[in-house]
Amino acid sequence: MRIRQADIADKLGISQSAVGLALRNHPRISLKRREEVRRVAEEMGFRPDPYLAGLSAYRQQKKAADFQGVIGWINHWSKPLNLRKYGEFEAYWRGASATAQRLGYQVEEIQWAEDCSAKRFERILTARGIQGVLIPPHQKNTDFDKLDWNKFSLIRFGMSVNRPDSNLVTSDQHRAMVMAVIKVKEYGYKRIGLMTDPDFEKILGGSYYGAFCWAQQLLKLDPALPPHFTRNEIFCADPKKEMQALNGWVSKHHPDAILTPCSHVPEMIKKLGYKIPEDIAVAGTSVLDLPVDTGIDQHSEGIGKIAVEMLIKQIYANERGEPLDPCRILVESTWRDGKSLPRQRRS
Repeated sequence: MRIRQADIADKLGISQSAVGLALRNHPRISLKRREEVRRVAEEMGFRPDPYLAGLSAYRQQKKAADFQGVIGWINHWSKPLNLRKYGEFEAYWRGASATAQRLGYQVEEIQWAEDCSAKRFERILTARGIQGVLIPPHQKNTDFDKLDWNKFSLIRFGMSVNRPDSNLVTSDQHRAMVMAVIKVKEYGYKRIGLMTDPDFEKILGGSYYGAFCWAQQLLKLDPALPPHFTRNEIFCADPKKEMQALNGWVSKHHPDAILTPCSHVPEMIKKLGYKIPEDIAVAGTSVLDLPVDTGIDQHSEGIGKIAVEMLIKQIYANERGEPLDPCRILVESTWRDGKSLPRQRRS
């Protein structure tokens, strides 16, 4: 005999609608009551009817969702306004906000000041009734592991924040780079180079660097140009040193096309006297954050959408803190044509 929500309601002496809301982790039901309903449901052997669950989801899609609660977008940057100046991160925000609104939630940016302790910030989240948290990319994350994340459902964007080790959504940088090298070769370029930041590669686990080297092997590129490392911090502090290093690499290997995740690379190339794309064509690993119009479209609004959908599922399932088996959702990228890396004319 299948246990119904009505059976749980009879046992607890509450309405069936209250049981349904509690099982969906709705904030209108107190946390104590939600935990009680879930405990009794498990003891009675309750299992959701997949047909009814699907029908309910279909009905919810056909009407505006009631307000469910607030999702916190944590901003722990030293200069908080800089976070969403990055095109990729602003697109995460747009995708997350639109999806949350459709599902009855509101995404709010909550700034975590540098002089605010982890315990105090935790109390701020709790006082505001935050159940779900989105953690966008950060430049440094020294305090994140000091907060008790077991009180919240979590999703991270990307790999820059190591702790909490939550589920995360990001672009598939490896497949995107292989796709990009294939595309550049198809467009007629023969001396394809990569300029990347070693610190950035460390965060990504060498995704762009490793994928570029693999693509060289896959396509049997001859010559196979060695990647060149460049750091934006060094370029800003001592541009002469970085320019000399780049000039040496270009003079030795003569690239006709360069792929890069570094926003300062096009400026460096121009300062050396090369024209883009006449002398060296350039494509970025992010068309939203580099001053070139050709390269990889990471579908960042889609990443924001998927992140919120995953987070709300965790909220409903009462999944809090770091999971035992964190999952990684990798979103496919596509290529975007532009003037900075045009097709070569066939001779």
